[in-house]
Amino acid sequence: MPSILKSKKSFIILVVLIILQLILISIQIPGGENVSLFEKTVFSVFSPLQHGFTSLFRGANRLWVNYFTLRDVTQDNLALKQENIFLREENTLLRDALMQFRTEEEIIKLLGKIHDNILPVRTIGYDQGNFIRSLTINRGKNDGLGKNMMVLDRYGNLVGRTIEPISSRQARIQLVTDIESGVSVISQERNVAGILSGDGRGGCQLKYILSTETGLRVGEKVLTSGMDGIYPPKIQVGEIVEIRETSGLFKNITVKTEYTLKDLDNLVVIRIKAEELF
Repeated sequence: MPSILKSKKSFIILVVLIILQLILISIQIPGGENVSLFEKTVFSVFSPLQHGFTSLFRGANRLWVNYFTLRDVTQDNLALKQENIFLREENTLLRDALMQFRTEEEIIKLLGKIHDNILPVRTIGYDQGNFIRSLTINRGKNDGLGKNMMVLDRYGNLVGRTIEPISSRQARIQLVTDIESGVSVISQERNVAGILSGDGRGGCQLKYILSTETGLRVGEKVLTSGMDGIYPPKIQVGEIVEIRETSGLFKNITVKTEYTLKDLDNLVVIRIKAEELF
């Protein structure tokens, strides 16, 4: 009899784990602009669990490293790393923004606004169905996050934007490699304009470039144009790696993102809209 009860208990636990996994998969798939109340509720309930499991494993790893290595050195390096990320993002935003202002008063006001709205965040989970579409971070409405806030990696490259659902302590990020993503961009050298979206394979496609266009080359950088009202101009997004001629109206252009998966652990959310910067 005890063996039968044990078998039933194991079966029940397995079923519960499968259900939880399916729920987590379903809530991590971006649903476009309209997010149902059910999805928001499920996201709010289960994203803390995901955060908890991630924190548990990261905590165990940190404990192991700190115990067998120099704890003080680890802490100092972490502090310096966070400070470097913060300063790098400030420089990225200020580089072009300051050129828009002329008076000392306007520059001081802009400096304070940018400094107060740079929020370092950590990734706590990826889209289980398709990890190149979205991820979840450990900050939410309690930290002043809202929809369509720009997200950068530690080097100032564009990663994506915040999308619904956003709970009190977690938020979802739509990556630029998502096929439903759309970023207004220009080429760095000739200012050729187009729309960048994911190609479904971890890269991006530069769309709506006419077949007659001759001002692009492989190796050229792609930057935000600022025309979509979400991202400010001159943020680096990627690099053109292939240009193919087609029989249609537009070229087929492949772009590699500047960020890599290993750069997505520590990110920065800019809690300020493009129109407030420029």
